[in-house]
Amino acid sequence: MLFHKHIPQFPLGKYVDCIVYLEGNNKGVGFPKTAMSLVFNLNDSFKLYASNQFTTYTDYKKHWVAGLQTKPSYIESYGESKMVVVQFKPIGAYIFLNQPLHTFTDSYVPLDCVYSRYADEVWEQLNEASTINEKILITENFLFRNLLTLRMPHEKLLSSVEVLFSGRENKPVNEICKQHGISRKHLNFLFKEYVGVSPKMKSSLNRFQNVLQTISHSKPERLTALAYELDYFDQAHFNNNFKTFTGLRPGEYLKNVEVKPSLKMIPHFLPVD
Repeated sequence: MLFHKHIPQFPLGKYVDCIVYLEGNNKGVGFPKTAMSLVFNLNDSFKLYASNQFTTYTDYKKHWVAGLQTKPSYIESYGESKMVVVQFKPIGAYIFLNQPLHTFTDSYVPLDCVYSRYADEVWEQLNEASTINEKILITENFLFRNLLTLRMPHEKLLSSVEVLFSGRENKPVNEICKQHGISRKHLNFLFKEYVGVSPKMKSSLNRFQNVLQTISHSKPERLTALAYELDYFDQAHFNNNFKTFTGLRPGEYLKNVEVKPSLKMIPHFLPVD
């Protein structure tokens, strides 16, 4: 598997976390992340399965937008797989898509539904590029062109998201509303519009990502201690939340980390043999 990660500079870096180039066939389970992504699939196809049985599926070709996921995705790239993946920051996707992000949640939407023929033009340019650096440059040019029509989100939303991302502490939504002088109902509307999910779900996704990073990079001595460290109410809440997002118990994921080295590099994708 070839994995190349590029960190964009300002101004793209303000809204895009990274651009990744991948080669290699993959079949497995994708876990929810904290932000949306955009994918150009340069060779063959990509299957999104309806369940963990890996039987019924939808075939995706060329390009798509992956909305914020709140449950595991069962996927397979096959043939001579080559992909360029744009991983947005939490509000970054809204800047480039200019559509309510809740319409993408738990969905994979073909990119031509957003950019019409321009998506195909960029896909063709990426296929013709002979080096990874050229592909990255073409992708950055595509993003920069769309950044010129920048539509900034609500300033109070930016502040609220920053609070949710500050450190590992999960502040109650009511406390965030009080701190920023905004009603819970309006904050919920803004988050669904500009992030894709409610503040409560976003907070759960943040905490889940902290769990993945901790387990994949430093084997915790006791999962119970980790649950309390990350402010879960108790071990049962921790286990249920983790299983909702992965289909696995925390201990099962930990065992996979020990035998599948790729999880240390990409903790949100569990390969399936």
